[in-house]
Amino acid sequence: MYWDVGSNQKMKNVIEKLKEYSNQIDLKKRFDYNFDVSDEIFNSSESKQLSAEDNPFEQNIKLKWILKEKYASNSDSISIDFWIINNWGGIRGFKPTERNIEKIQKFKKQLDKRRLSLDSFSTISSLSKLSSFADPDNFVIYDSRVIYTLNWLILTCENQEGLKEKYFPMPSGRNRIISDFDMNTIVNISHISEYADKVELYVSQQKAYFEFCNFIKENTKEIYGEKSKPYELEMLLFTLADREIFEELKGKTKITIANNVYKK
Repeated sequence: MYWDVGSNQKMKNVIEKLKEYSNQIDLKKRFDYNFDVSDEIFNSSESKQLSAEDNPFEQNIKLKWILKEKYASNSDSISIDFWIINNWGGIRGFKPTERNIEKIQKFKKQLDKRRLSLDSFSTISSLSKLSSFADPDNFVIYDSRVIYTLNWLILTCENQEGLKEKYFPMPSGRNRIISDFDMNTIVNISHISEYADKVELYVSQQKAYFEFCNFIKENTKEIYGEKSKPYELEMLLFTLADREIFEELKGKTKITIANNVYKK
């Protein structure tokens, strides 16, 4: 079941914080995810369109609509799927094996049912890239940096005085900051009493992707205006992780160990 954020004001403080960030950060200058616009997957017209864009932010937006059209006009999407994951996404380990092709097919069927298997969620960073290009009006990328940012905002904006909003399960990531400062540990320590009582701190893995997409979709227009698309808010969350969120984390996170812990 989706969170109806627009009607019940869930995550209101997170949304207000994201509004502040959206006014401070120009994604045309800050978003820096690059790809090869002359790759063989593009025809000459497509490469020309991508080259005409002034920055990585606008190139990636143009790419979404180029690939959406490719998906719509190509009955065999395997080559597109693996270009997105391997070339654009840089995830070389997800090879076009029979098992992975089957995994992608199952994931696409699960999108219609709005419930993922645990196996699909285990590679959600890869698989969500596909849905974000095939249907950019409804799906976004569930990436480690994006979820890292959102969980930090939930912790610092909504859950300062106890667990009001559940967190999103973290996918694995290659980013050093995310690896060195594990968000699951930060969340568990921040809610140590709930953790000890075995209170569920996270949205279930089967539902997390859809609740995340719904949160993004419902609030993008409030943050970026009526003509905005969900990927704009997702790209803001992605951009915030390495600088703003890391600086906040360094400034606010303190761990105190009692002096008598090891006393006999």
